[in-house]
Amino acid sequence: MENNALTLAHLETLSSADLIALADDYGIDIPDNLNRRFIIGELLEVAQDMPAESEPVQVMNEQGEFPEKSGELPSSFNETEISVILRNPAWAFVYWDISADGVKKLSESSRLKNLLLRVLYFENESETNPIEYFDLQISLEDREQYILLEPGKKFFRVDLVALFNDGSSDNLTISDRIRLPETPAIFSKAFPGQEVDIPKILEVSGMKKLLKSHYEKYRQSFVD
Repeated sequence: MENNALTLAHLETLSSADLIALADDYGIDIPDNLNRRFIIGELLEVAQDMPAESEPVQVMNEQGEFPEKSGELPSSFNETEISVILRNPAWAFVYWDISADGVKKLSESSRLKNLLLRVLYFENESETNPIEYFDLQISLEDREQYILLEPGKKFFRVDLVALFNDGSSDNLTISDRIRLPETPAIFSKAFPGQEVDIPKILEVSGMKKLLKSHYEKYRQSFVD
């Protein structure tokens, strides 16, 4: 691959396969099915972290201009999309973006009641209708959320949903459908006030702290 500057304009022209190959050249570990916007963000971050004595790297802003000093990564790529990364069998990290036009329409709408993350569970990869789902209310300014997944499920998807005052809703964007690894039986007992004997290898992932933090900070609940 040619040694081009790591600019937003250049990276946008590359295919997903080329982005993954470039990330590998810089030692960036890319999980399967990771959204290309996230890969571009990682590469731009590498560009900003390069030492001063290395070959100069130019980073364009969203207007295609070269600022005098490289600032932070773009807060938005101006696209409405949502992605999910599994941290472990019971915990997922969801991050999303809404285009500037989408934010404007939602913020100015008198019909909008609230925004939701809708987590849908499916029995198989091709099934159209979910076997069940639950909603998490979010604000228009939110862009990320940890989600505790119900044990024993096989596939799930996360939708970014606008809910309106008349009861109707609109899916702004949906994630890929993700296969869940088999969840250890101990997580079926992971409820507030109960001690769970988590294996050391899972405890290293931060599972125990995440479970405690979840129940302290979020309203999400699960019922047998």
